[in-house]
Amino acid sequence: MNLYYNRRRSNEHSSLKFMLFMIVCLALVVVVLFTNMRTALIKDSYLYIKAIEKSIPYFGTNVQATNDKSEKSESFRDLIYDKITNGLMNPSNLLAEEIPYFNLASGNEKEYNENYASINPFSLSDGAIAKLNPEEKQGTNQQGDSGTPIKVSAAFDPKLKKQLNESKPEVLIYHTHTTEAYKPANSDSTEEKYSVVGVGTALEKELENYGISVIHDKTMHSMVYNDSYLRSAETVKKYLGKYNNFKLIIDLHRDSTENKNATTLNINGENVAKIMFVTAQNTPYYDQNNGITESLNDISRKLFPGFSKGILSYRRGMNSFNQNLSNHSILIEVGSDINTCDESQGSAKYVARVIAEYLNKK
Repeated sequence: MNLYYNRRRSNEHSSLKFMLFMIVCLALVVVVLFTNMRTALIKDSYLYIKAIEKSIPYFGTNVQATNDKSEKSESFRDLIYDKITNGLMNPSNLLAEEIPYFNLASGNEKEYNENYASINPFSLSDGAIAKLNPEEKQGTNQQGDSGTPIKVSAAFDPKLKKQLNESKPEVLIYHTHTTEAYKPANSDSTEEKYSVVGVGTALEKELENYGISVIHDKTMHSMVYNDSYLRSAETVKKYLGKYNNFKLIIDLHRDSTENKNATTLNINGENVAKIMFVTAQNTPYYDQNNGITESLNDISRKLFPGFSKGILSYRRGMNSFNQNLSNHSILIEVGSDINTCDESQGSAKYVARVIAEYLNKK
């Protein structure tokens, strides 16, 4: 009787020990699983980028890793596993990576912030130097120290006009951030009359009045905003392949600011949006492109004091702002999102005069 009783107690203890063992094992599995999940959640988009590079060779030469981790230390299987885990456990992260709009509050700081057009893509950073014109530093707004109006030239000079030759285009205008827009629209619009495309159309007409043949490309490059420069680079390459080069390649943008006075000037009785030139130093053509920008800025200062805010030079621009594709490539910001489309399009005739002085006098 006692022997049977002891065996029963022994079996009960064995079962209890087994249950405890299983509970401990299960707890360990849960800890390991959640540790792996947490690791997957905090990993940067580097894994996603590397997976794309391995799957689609095209991106291998265009996308740079943003993590110091060696490529050899990460297997393709791990990349896919981590990406799937990240997406399943945190759908908002996946949305943020696929749709740039949802990444606005991510807090990821880049040297060149390009999340969406409502964010100023040319905000100053340690890698940028603003070479403001003296008029801008002094806050001059068509008034000298004595309060008298500053003398400016007329917008159009017929002496600069030449015969138009449409078979040989001299200027290419395009828009990397095609939807950047002005009032009364929101900060982005696909309607030409409200966007930088409308300013490009006005500039095209004004340049042709001087006999300067223009190609104005209106391709939408910013449907996927973070791919904008990759897409616009393909557009520029297409035209370079056909025409070899241009006398001027202009990527036309607009700025973003809350102070309208800083981006507006009254010239010859009308309010127009100020302009600013932007350069990238990370290109073998920096000296040539910067030389063109300096010349245009000097001409603008001479003819229309206060119209140009100056030059913003970035140590490293996103894809070199495509200025690595040609030694005649520049970027011009016309006004800001707080300017009206009429003010910005009104600037076109003054920009055209500056360009005509540079091209036709040469």
